[in-house]
Amino acid sequence: MSFSMYLAKVSDNKDPDKMDRIKVTRTLEKDAVSAWIPYLSINAGSAAGFSTLPDVDQQVLVASLDDEETCQVAIGTIWSENAKPPESGENGDADLNKDGKNALHFVKSTSENMIIIDDTKDSEKVQLIAAGGKTRFEFSKKDKLVNLETDEKISLSAKKEMTFEADTITMKAKKKADFSMDEFQSKASKTCSLKADQDMTLKGSGIALN
Repeated sequence: MSFSMYLAKVSDNKDPDKMDRIKVTRTLEKDAVSAWIPYLSINAGSAAGFSTLPDVDQQVLVASLDDEETCQVAIGTIWSENAKPPESGENGDADLNKDGKNALHFVKSTSENMIIIDDTKDSEKVQLIAAGGKTRFEFSKKDKLVNLETDEKISLSAKKEMTFEADTITMKAKKKADFSMDEFQSKASKTCSLKADQDMTLKGSGIALN
């Protein structure tokens, strides 16, 4: 049994049997479409694993395990002059390994969603960034910061309990803050201050001030 490899382009990735297989055409044989062949995954288990497929027209390396080429597997995609490696746009000289330190590792989708792990010494960080870059969740060692931000809305929900704990907690709203609940309790072991630049209203069936 012989072993050979060849370059090809993906011609179809919509597997009718839902097995994450692809069809390819050899680079120099545009009309010769293969049968459905499996695409190598870094982890393939029973209804578990890492699932990602190359897009149509992406270049892949195909390994043939027999002389008749009836047993083939696409073992990965290859960047080229027509499909160059991506940049994160977040990490300066670490992008495309311009600094030679090989510290940046990331996944970037075609719509520019990104998962980034940057091991640059003293600037280590992990980032989850949505397309457009304005919604992000970041862990920064240099800034000693966990950052969650967006231009739109953030929703946190728990059906049972939610706890916030820190030495200092600051809450600011530029326009309005609403709190609605069945019961509200506030306790300060030392001092408590309420301040309004204009009017303050207290309303209830009974108000006790001690």
